[in-house]
Amino acid sequence: MPDEQGRLKELLSYQILDTDQEYAFDDLVDFASNILGFPFVFINLIDSDRQWPLAGSGLPREAAQCPRNDSLCNFVVKHHEALIIPDAQADDRYSSVAVVCNEPHVRFYAGAPLINKNGHALGSLCVVDFEPREFPYEKVENLKSISRQVVAQMELRKQLIETQKLKEQLKNHLGSLEKEKNTSERFLKNLLPGNLSQQWLKNGSIEPLYYDEVTIGFTDFVNFTNNSLQGDPADLIHRLSEYFSSFDEICDLLGVEKLKTIGDSFMFGCGIPERSRHHATLSCLTALLFQKQVGELNNIQEQMGRSPWPMRIGIHSGPLMAGIVGKSKFSYDVWGDTVNIASRFEQNSEEKRINISEATHYRIKQFFDCTPRGSIDIKGKGSTKMFWLDRIKQEYSGDKDGLVANERLFKVLSLQ
Repeated sequence: MPDEQGRLKELLSYQILDTDQEYAFDDLVDFASNILGFPFVFINLIDSDRQWPLAGSGLPREAAQCPRNDSLCNFVVKHHEALIIPDAQADDRYSSVAVVCNEPHVRFYAGAPLINKNGHALGSLCVVDFEPREFPYEKVENLKSISRQVVAQMELRKQLIETQKLKEQLKNHLGSLEKEKNTSERFLKNLLPGNLSQQWLKNGSIEPLYYDEVTIGFTDFVNFTNNSLQGDPADLIHRLSEYFSSFDEICDLLGVEKLKTIGDSFMFGCGIPERSRHHATLSCLTALLFQKQVGELNNIQEQMGRSPWPMRIGIHSGPLMAGIVGKSKFSYDVWGDTVNIASRFEQNSEEKRINISEATHYRIKQFFDCTPRGSIDIKGKGSTKMFWLDRIKQEYSGDKDGLVANERLFKVLSLQ
């Protein structure tokens, strides 16, 4: 038996065994019945242990289903050539085959192999009768010709299945690519503030720009280095992430940009890349909400027996340059004295306090209560006026502590 395993593998590749009745194959057996002048025509496929009828004419196709060894079509598949048996009961080679010696007592049989492009006989197109018959040469050729059309139809069906499978794979692949694209764009939006992600995707670069009205803030946890030496590193990172994640939400709420984190320091800004008329006020509101949030989180930590993390904040307003740094591992960054001075103000702040510059105070004093600190020397700038940002003025406050703005202030800021 030539390469039976290969033949069975080929047959299974058509995914046609045990399928529903199909009109294309029904038409072929009806056509064969008319051309050949036989009422009973079948397309039989031979698998490892049975004969399975794909289509039948003259009788229901199920009538031809039987064990492989009880089938005359099995001889066609084995010998790979057409088989003509004028009277099977009178032929010692076939008289003991079950379909001949038992019901339905087949007498005449003519079958042509269904040979695919790889040379495997998958089954046969056969005509049968229950009395002896002759089968002229031209009908043998007609039978072979129609058997080739059966194989062609099977190949077409296989191609349609494979095409559908490829379409599904392509659809899934495109879906995965779209998902990856969306993930990348979301990541880029988180990495770049405002609409800069769209500019980057469109142009592949972003030129640094000068901004004349920006407010920059820095936060810092007092004695964080000493505290970090006493705890578990994984717990420390988890806790720091909890604090900074809450800061992210506050920034999103007020339209303030998170610029970066450096260790335990959180840098934020307003007025970049989208210019804002109320950049200083929004930054101060953000800082007060930071202090409120840290106070609440510290209370929870103390209830758990952990040391609180008191925070200090420094804020300054002024001009700066902002843009993309790097090409492959890029980030949005800001440069200029405004950034350096804001950092100095954070360093000269105190725990649970917000230290602001005269420039920031000038822009926010109508909405906030502040306490002058006088002039303090800072590195690189000498004597510099500083103010404590205490709270939101009572008429603009939504709580007794003056940490949350009310609707009146939001309306003034055009945020409602």
